[in-house]
Amino acid sequence: MKEKRKLAVFCGLIFLHLVLISAQVPKGGQATYLEKALFAVFSPVGSLAAGVVGRLKSVWSGYFYLRNVELQNQKMRDELFHLREENLILKHKVLEFQGERDLRALLDTASRAILAASVIGIDPSQYHKSVVLNRGSSDGVKKDMVVLDRHGRLVGRVIDVIAPGQSKVQLITDEESGVGVISARTRVMGVLSGDAEGRCLFRYVLKTNKDIALDEDVLTSGFDDIYPAGLPVGRIAAVGEDASLFKKIVVKPHFDFADLDRVAVFTADLRDRW
Repeated sequence: MKEKRKLAVFCGLIFLHLVLISAQVPKGGQATYLEKALFAVFSPVGSLAAGVVGRLKSVWSGYFYLRNVELQNQKMRDELFHLREENLILKHKVLEFQGERDLRALLDTASRAILAASVIGIDPSQYHKSVVLNRGSSDGVKKDMVVLDRHGRLVGRVIDVIAPGQSKVQLITDEESGVGVISARTRVMGVLSGDAEGRCLFRYVLKTNKDIALDEDVLTSGFDDIYPAGLPVGRIAAVGEDASLFKKIVVKPHFDFADLDRVAVFTADLRDRW
C-alpha cells in the first residue's frame, strides 16, 4: 500500500515537473499550456472588470458632458434675461428721446448697467418688506441701486450690501419705503409706500383732486433722487377718502412676489440719462 502511495507521489512530481518545463519552453508564436490554462480561468474576470471600467468611464464622461451643457444653458439664460431687461427698459423710454445722440447714449448706458441677480433670501413673516440677492460688493453693487423684475417693472432699491456676494433690497411694498410717483394719464404726483399687506398707497394727493381714476398706471416721477423717471410701478386699484386732507389711493404693484426669483440690478446711475 505504501509502495503504491509512493508511486503516485512520484508520478505526480514528474507530471508537475513536466508542466513547469512546458511553461518555460517557448512555442514559437503560441502560448504555453500554463498560459492557456490561466487565460481560461481569468479571462472572464478580466472581461467583467474591463466592462465595469468602461461603463464607469462612460458614466463619468456623460456627467461632465451634462454639466457642461447645464453651464452653457445657464449662460444663455443669463444673456436672454439681460437682453429682455434691456429691451423692456428701452421700450419705456425710447419715445422720449428726439435726438440720435441721446438715444445712443441711453442704449450704451442701459446695456452696461444691467446686472442679473437671483433672490436667495426672504422673511416669510415679512415677505413684503425686503429680499436678499446673490450679488454684492464684488459685483459692483452699492446702496440705492435700482432693482427691477424680469419684466422691467420696479421692485425696490438696494439698502445694504451685506457681503461680497450678497445685498439686501427694500421692496416698494415696505411701509418705510418712499418712491416719487406720477399717474400716467392725469399726471398727478405723489409718494408711494407700502401698506403692510403687499400693496402700496399713493400718498399726498389732495381730496380736491378729481382727476385720478381707477386702473390708471403709476410710474416713477424721478423727483426722489433715487429712481429714474418713467419706470412702471403699478396700477390704481382703489380710490377713497379718510379723515385727512388727502385721498386714500391703493396701488397694486406690477411685480409679482411669486415670480420674484430673478431680478435686474442697475449698477450705474441712470438718472442723468433718463
